[in-house]
Amino acid sequence: MSFNLASLPAYTDQIGDTALVSAALLKPHTAQQLTILAGKTAGSSAINLLNSVPYIIDSTCGFSVAQTGPGGATGNSTVFSQLELVVQDKMLKEELCPTDLRSVWLSSQLSPSAYLEQVPFEQQIANNKVNNIKQYVENTLWQGDGGNLDGLLAQATIANGAIDATAGVTVPLAVGTAFASIWNIYGALSNALKQENDLVMYMSLTNYSIAVRALMAQGNALITQYPNITNASGDAPMSFIWPGTNMTIFAAPGLNSDTHIVVYPKRYVFMGTGLLDDEDRFRFFYDPSIDVVKFMAKFRLGTAVYASQGASTI
Repeated sequence: MSFNLASLPAYTDQIGDTALVSAALLKPHTAQQLTILAGKTAGSSAINLLNSVPYIIDSTCGFSVAQTGPGGATGNSTVFSQLELVVQDKMLKEELCPTDLRSVWLSSQLSPSAYLEQVPFEQQIANNKVNNIKQYVENTLWQGDGGNLDGLLAQATIANGAIDATAGVTVPLAVGTAFASIWNIYGALSNALKQENDLVMYMSLTNYSIAVRALMAQGNALITQYPNITNASGDAPMSFIWPGTNMTIFAAPGLNSDTHIVVYPKRYVFMGTGLLDDEDRFRFFYDPSIDVVKFMAKFRLGTAVYASQGASTI
């Protein structure tokens, strides 16, 4: 007699669980400056939007056109619309053969058994994969995946309805003109958008460094507005509030174009993902059929932006 294990799955070490996937998807710099929509399945889903047009006049009796307005853009209206969010399943798979480590120093970390069902440093390997996925997510949020997913750069455009913020703006930014250019981009916004408390100007790392230099060139009165100017903590800040506004200047590592700057309220720029179920997970598991340890990470990713509610130089 012997054990019959045919109905049992191969041993799985859930070293990653959802915590590592969360770190990989939600910790990239740009992800922290977007509105996260979790629980999304792969494919298209609709984001419901609500807007209204106010028509406020002196108080009188009645509900005729004279009191409610003629309708459309000139009278009171409540407008429901939808924004499409496309989410794609993504994965990273790798086979790891512990026996390959016998000939190098890593053999000291292996089990003395001839049956090697685990690899050493699983946690460190998993953390490394987290960093790899973080970089992929950061880039894909802006640049898309070259296939099914459009990045934010392809969506937050003037052609898609964004406010044209190119007048009086020189991009890539230059130290001598960046101060005026940023003000002109901000100036293109409507007064309603300028009052949003989550306004973010997204730009490349290169443009961000030039914006900081342009701000410093204005003198001590404005330098004090820039946080960590002495860099006492040793950590370079990725964002700061532009003096005289409630707008955050944000350096997005995945925004690889120095000619593209966009400014939006954070609540109108969306990142879709899964995360609420066990499908988004890291797994190490031993596959006895081919005698290797396998690593697998699956996650979901997508972006959408309410184009008309921001300004763009694209």
